[in-house]
Amino acid sequence: MTAYRFRVKFDPDPTSLWRDIVVGADRTIAEFQSAINPAFGLDQGHLWFVGDDEDYWDSAIKYQCQQEYEESLGGDPVLRTVRIENAGDVTIGEMTRQLGLEQYDRICYLYDYGDEWRFYAILKEILSDEPSDTEPTVGKEKGDPIDDQYELSGADESDPLLPDPLYSVLPETAVPVADLRELEEHEDIVHVLPLLSIETGFGAVCERFAIQFKETGYVLENFQPGWQVVEEIDGADKTEEELLAALADAVREWHAEIAEMSGAMTGQHFGEETVEAMHVELEAELERKGYGHLL
Repeated sequence: MTAYRFRVKFDPDPTSLWRDIVVGADRTIAEFQSAINPAFGLDQGHLWFVGDDEDYWDSAIKYQCQQEYEESLGGDPVLRTVRIENAGDVTIGEMTRQLGLEQYDRICYLYDYGDEWRFYAILKEILSDEPSDTEPTVGKEKGDPIDDQYELSGADESDPLLPDPLYSVLPETAVPVADLRELEEHEDIVHVLPLLSIETGFGAVCERFAIQFKETGYVLENFQPGWQVVEEIDGADKTEEELLAALADAVREWHAEIAEMSGAMTGQHFGEETVEAMHVELEAELERKGYGHLL
C-alpha cells in the first residue's frame, strides 16, 4: 500500500507550468511517463529517459524507454559509464529505492533528444494508504498545455493576470507591507499573510505573501518578471478556517521547495532548521490573527 505524488515541472518555466501526478509503487516508470506527455500536450513519438535529480544527460543512471533500451543492448556493458535500466521493467517503487528518493527529492525527465523537452519531478508526498497499483492520475495542475511541441518556447505569455484586485494593486517590484495589510479592507479579501518582509530605508517591503479570498487562496512570489502565483488553493468546500489552514500548509510546502531549489543551485544542503526559519513570519502572522492553533 504505497503510492507517490510527484509534481512534474516544465524546466524552462517551472512556476507557470506543472502537473501533480499520483502513481502507485507497482506501476512502471513507462506507465508514469505515459501520463506525463498528454498532461503537458506532448505526443509519444520520440525517445526519452528518466534520470537522477536534475542531471539529465549527466545522470549516473538512466531509465530508458523500451525502444532505446532494446536497441542499446548490443553495446558492451563493460564500457558503459552510465547505468542503464529499462523503464518498462522498473517500477516506481524500485526506482525510489535505487535512487534513495525521499520527500522533496527530484528526478529528471527528458523527452525528444532533438528538441530536448526537459522536466523535473519533485517527490512531494509518499502516500502510504494508497494502493500500490494506483494508475498514474493527474491531480492539481497549473498552466495551459503546450500548443505546439515543435515550436519550443519558454513561458506562456498568455498566462492570466493576477486575481482581482491584485493585478491593479501590486507593483512589479516588492510591495510595502503596510499596503498588503490594507488589502484586507477589501470586501472580497479575508486574510493577507506577509511571508518575506525586508527592512529598507523606506520601511518594510514584502517579496512573498499569501492571500485568502472567500473561496480561493494564493501564494505569491516576486520573481524577476514580477509577481507570480506559485500555489492556488480551492476553498469552495472549506470553511474560512479550513481554507486558511490549507493555505498555511501550501506556504510550508513552498518553503521546503524553495530550500530544495536553492540547494540544487548552490550545491548546499538546507536542513529542516532552514525551512523552519522560513516559517517564522507565517507563524507570527497566524498568531497575530488569533489562529495560533493552526501552527
